[in-house]
Amino acid sequence: MKLCELIPGQRAEVVSVNAGGVQAARLRALGIAAGEEVTLLRRAPFGGGLLLSCGGTRVALRASVAACIFVRELAP
Repeated sequence: MKLCELIPGQRAEVVSVNAGGVQAARLRALGIAAGEEVTLLRRAPFGGGLLLSCGGTRVALRASVAACIFVRELAP
């Protein structure tokens, strides 16, 4: 499933990031990489951005970037 498909409060493990170059490096710098746990905190209305918690840090991503990140849902 894609990160952009999570609902607020849902936890997941990052399986893969299908981004290249600068975008992939930026995501790694933010702590979003395979094996990392993320929690969706909030979703902006009308297909806007997402607010995540990753490694104790809050990260905001565009929905289009979140669509490039594949995750595996974790038990609550």
